[in-house]
Parts: sequence; structure tokens; C-alpha cells
Amino acid sequence: MFALVKAGQVIKELNGGSPYIDEDGTQYPANIFSVWSVDELVAINIYPLNYTDNNLDARTEKETGSYEYTINDKSVSKLKTKSDLDIDKVKAREISLVKNTQNSILSSTDWYYIRKTDKGTAIPTDVQNYRDEVRTAGDKMVTDITAVSNKTGFQALYPVWNENKENTGGTLGIWPYAEDYNL
Repeated sequence: MFALVKAGQVIKELNGGSPYIDEDGTQYPANIFSVWSVDELVAINIYPLNYTDNNLDARTEKETGSYEYTINDKSVSKLKTKSDLDIDKVKAREISLVKNTQNSILSSTDWYYIRKTDKGTAIPTDVQNYRDEVRTAGDKMVTDITAVSNKTGFQALYPVWNENKENTGGTLGIWPYAEDYNL
């Protein structure tokens, strides 16, 4: 893909598969896009077009449907623009997700409580400790989510893993492992 640039602005995108006619009526064959050098194309205001990833954070941002162009010396970068989602809606959605995940994790050990009710069989300490840690982790996530007031604060809750596979960031989505409790 290519961009036609005039007066520091992208006028239109060209697919490079069709002949090009400039504003003076000069017609160029389609093969200029594959045969000409970048410098030759830039001389007639045609720049290679590169798509740039906007690093969308789907939890806190949405794409707007429009694009932003950056014109460089020998190319144009095209970036999908984005905007922030409403932080209160982000927080509500994430709290709901945390609570649903917590309930799902706890459901795998619910049968111990049913057995205790039916037969009076004691709940193993490892099971109780695991369930307590799941609740503690979920409660901390909800508290942390509730405390943030903007996108940056919310994103600070994301875990960040270093090369030693250690989390040096937030705790969002970090749950205890059942295996650590002999389950």
C-alpha cells in the first residue's frame, strides 16, 4: 500500500496495483510501485504506507474507527486511533469477572461442604486454606479495582512478568494454585 501526500497531508491511499495519474494529468504505469525506488516515488509524492499497531488495551480502550497518519522522510505510518472506555464501566465489568472467576474456582471444592453437611466428614485443612486464599485474592482484586480512578491506575493492576517468571506488577487475575495446597 502507498499514500499520496500533498502539503504534509495524506490525500488518499493507493493500492499499488493500478496506474497512477497525478494532478497535472501525467499517467504512470502500475509497475512504478514495484520497479521504482522509494526516492523516485517520494519525488512524485507517493510514500510507502506502513500499518502501525496501536497496542490497544481491550480492557480499557476501544478503536474509534478512524486513522491517524504520520508522515516520515520516506514512508507514512497509519495508526488506528483509540479512545478510553468509561473507567466506571471498566471497573464494574472487571469486578464481575473477578467474582465469577472466584465462584468458578471455589466450585471445584464445593463438594467437600456438601459431604460435610450430608455425612459430617471434616473438610481437609488444605482445602479450607486454599478456599480462604482464593477468597483473599478475589477480595484484594476487588478492593484494588474499586480504589482506582483512571485508566493508568487500572493498568497498574496488571501483572508484569520478568525473565524469572516472577510477577513484578499488579495482582489482577493472579489466583492461588490448587496444586500448592495438595489438591
